[in-house]
Amino acid sequence: MTQRSFRGLLVLAALLASILYLWKPWDTTGEPSLKLGLDLQGGLRVVLQSDTPNPTPEDLQAARRIIENRVNEFGVSEALIQTSGSDRIIVELPGLTTEEQDRAQDLIGQQAVLEFRLVTPAAANKLDAEMTDADLEPAAFTGEILQNASTVYDQLNRPTVSFQIRSQDARAFGEFTGGAVGRRMAIVLDGNVVSAPTINQRISSDGQITGQFTVDEASDLALVLRSGSLPISLRTEGVTAVGPTLGRDAVNAGVRAALIGGAAVVVLVLAYYGPIFGGILVLGLLYVMLLNLGILAGLGATLTLPGLAGLILTIGAAADGNIISFERIREELRAGKSLRLAMKAGFSHSIPAIIDTHMAILLAAAALYQYTSGPVRGFAITLAIGAVASVFMNSVMVPFVLNTVFLRSRRPLLPRGFHAEGFRFVDKAPVIMSVSLVLALASVGFVLVRGLNLSTDFTGGSDILLSVPEETSVSSVRSAIDGLGVAGLEGGSATVQEVRDTTIDGKEMSVRIGLGESGEGDTFAPNLAEAVNGEVLQNNFVGPSVGEDLRRGAVLAAVVSILLILAYVVWRFWPNWIVAVASIISTVHDVGIALGVLALVGAEFSIPVLSAILFVIGYSLNDSIIISDRIRENLRYSKGMSYRELVDASVNQTLSRTLMTSLTTLLPVLALFFFGGSVLRDFSLVLMVGIVFGTYSSIFILAPMVVWFKNRQRRAPVKVSRRTA
Repeated sequence: MTQRSFRGLLVLAALLASILYLWKPWDTTGEPSLKLGLDLQGGLRVVLQSDTPNPTPEDLQAARRIIENRVNEFGVSEALIQTSGSDRIIVELPGLTTEEQDRAQDLIGQQAVLEFRLVTPAAANKLDAEMTDADLEPAAFTGEILQNASTVYDQLNRPTVSFQIRSQDARAFGEFTGGAVGRRMAIVLDGNVVSAPTINQRISSDGQITGQFTVDEASDLALVLRSGSLPISLRTEGVTAVGPTLGRDAVNAGVRAALIGGAAVVVLVLAYYGPIFGGILVLGLLYVMLLNLGILAGLGATLTLPGLAGLILTIGAAADGNIISFERIREELRAGKSLRLAMKAGFSHSIPAIIDTHMAILLAAAALYQYTSGPVRGFAITLAIGAVASVFMNSVMVPFVLNTVFLRSRRPLLPRGFHAEGFRFVDKAPVIMSVSLVLALASVGFVLVRGLNLSTDFTGGSDILLSVPEETSVSSVRSAIDGLGVAGLEGGSATVQEVRDTTIDGKEMSVRIGLGESGEGDTFAPNLAEAVNGEVLQNNFVGPSVGEDLRRGAVLAAVVSILLILAYVVWRFWPNWIVAVASIISTVHDVGIALGVLALVGAEFSIPVLSAILFVIGYSLNDSIIISDRIRENLRYSKGMSYRELVDASVNQTLSRTLMTSLTTLLPVLALFFFGGSVLRDFSLVLMVGIVFGTYSSIFILAPMVVWFKNRQRRAPVKVSRRTA
C-alpha cells in the first residue's frame, strides 16, 4: 500500500466515524447525538454543600440517591446527580422552565425530616403559624414510619397530603394517637409546623396533612415524604439557572456568529489562495468541524456556550496550519522548484511549526480542564479536540487531497500572493519598543490602581439577568432589592445595568450583588424577578465555599498552563534560550495590554475571560514560534548574513503567514463579538485584543529582542583562566 493510499484510508475512516457518531443508527432512544449544556438548552445547576461536618461517604451517597429519586419523580429527563469531593452534591437538571426551576430548588435541597409531636397544653389554643419548638413535646415518631404519600382533595376540593403508615409501625402509632384523643398533634417538617390538627380518633394505617397548600406545594410535599429524609443537612452553595428562552437565543447567536465568521474566512482564503488551494482549504475547514462534532458525540461530551465559542475559534486555528504550509509552498515555487517538489518540501518543513503552535493550545486546554468546572470545561474540551483535528487535517487530509488533485496536472494554480522583502523591522525597534514598553507599563499600572472588575466567580454573590417591562429603570430595580429586606443586601451596593443585546427580544437588566448575611442567594433571583414583574433569564449564585474553590482553581489553571507552555517553549528551542526568553517577554506584553483594556472598559473578569487570557498566551506564542522556527532554520542554511539581517529576513519570510493567520483567527472572533450575544462579549474582547497585539509583538518585539540579546551575548567579555607558573 502506498503512502497516498494509506492517507486516503485514514481520511475516509475519520470521516465515516464522525458521521456515524453524529447519526448513531444503533441508538433507539431518540436522544440527540450532541448533548447541549444548561447554558444552551436552559436548566438548573445546583451545588449542595453538607452542613454536617465531615459526612461519611455512605451518608453522602445515600443523600445523592434520595435526591436522584426526587428528581426522577419530578419528571426531569437526562438529569445528572453526582457527588463532588467529600462533602458536595452537584445536581444538573436540563430543560426546565423558570417556574419548574424554582420548584426544583425547593425539592432537591430539602432535608424533609418529618416529625409527629404533641402540642403542649399551654399552647393548645395557638395558631399553627405561631407555634415554636417550645410549644411542642419531643418527637414521638418520624417520617420513617411512612410507607407512601400522595396528593388528594378534601371535601372542599382543597389539596391535601394523604399518608400511609408501614404495617410494622401501625400498632404503635395507633396506640400513641389513641391515647392522645382530644389533643393537638403537630406535623413538623424540617423544624416548621405544617399543621397541628386535633386528634379525633385513633389513627393506625393512614392520615392526612392539611394546610393552605397549592396543588404544586401538596405534590412536592408528598414527593419528598415518599423519597425519605436526607441523612445529612445540605445548604445551597451555588446556583446556575438559565431560562429556556436565553438558551435558545444563545444557540441561535452562536450559530449565527459561526456562519458569519466562517463565511468571512471562506471568502478571504478563496480570494487569496485561489479556487483550487483556497477551495481545498475550505473543504478542510468543513472536515475539521465535522471531526470536532463527531468526536464530541463519540465521547458523549456536553457542548456548552464557551465550548461553542471554542468551536468558532477552531475555524481560525485550523486555517492557521494550512496557511503555514501554503506560504511555504509559495516560497519553494518562487525558488524555482516544481509543484510536486514544492508541496513535498512545504508540508515537510511546516509540520514541526504546526505541531508547536497547537501544543500551546493543548497545554492550556489541559490545565483548564483539570482545574476548572462547569461550562469552561466545555471550552477546554472543544479547544483540545479542535487542536487534534486541525493537526490531522493539516498533516494528512489536505496533503492527500492536494496530491490527488495534482496527480496529473503540473500547473501550480496558486496565486503569487503577498511577498514581503527588504523591510527592516529591527532598525525600527528603539522607537516601537519604547512605545510598547510605555503602553504595557501603563496597562499594568492601570490594573494595579483601578483593579479588575471581578465577577461573582471570584467574589461570590449573585449575577442575574432579568427580562423586565419597558418602564423598568435602574432605580426601580435598586428599590426592589431594598424592598426584599434581605439582610446584607442593599440596592445601593448592587451593580445594576441595562443590557443591550440584539440577540434577545425586549428589555434586560443585569444585576450583580454580593453575599447576604442569611444565605438566601438561591431564592434571591426569583424573588427579585417577582418584585419587578420580570423573568429570570439567567441566575448565577456563588456561595463563599464554591467561590473559594473557583478562585483556587482559576489560579492553578493559569499558573500550571503558563508553566507548561513555557517549559515546552524552552525545551523546544534549547539551547537557543534567547528565543525562548524573547517569546516569554512578548507574551507578557500581550497579556498586560489585554488586562489593561479589560480594566479600562470595566469588563468583567470571569472564569471564561480567564480562559480567553490563556488562549491569548497560546496564540501569542504561536506567532513567536513560527518566526523563531524560521530564525533557527536560517541559522543552518543562510551563510554570509549578519544576525540582524538574518532575523529581518526571517520576519519578512513569515510576514504573509503572520498576517493571514491573524485575519483568519480574528474574523470569527469579530463575528463572536458582534453577533454572539452579551454573554460572550467580554470573552471576545479579550481575544480580539490578544490577537491584534500578539501579531504586533511577534513582529516588533520578539525579533528586535532576539537581536538585542544576541548582540549583548557577543559583547560579553570572555573569561580566560590564567595558570600560575
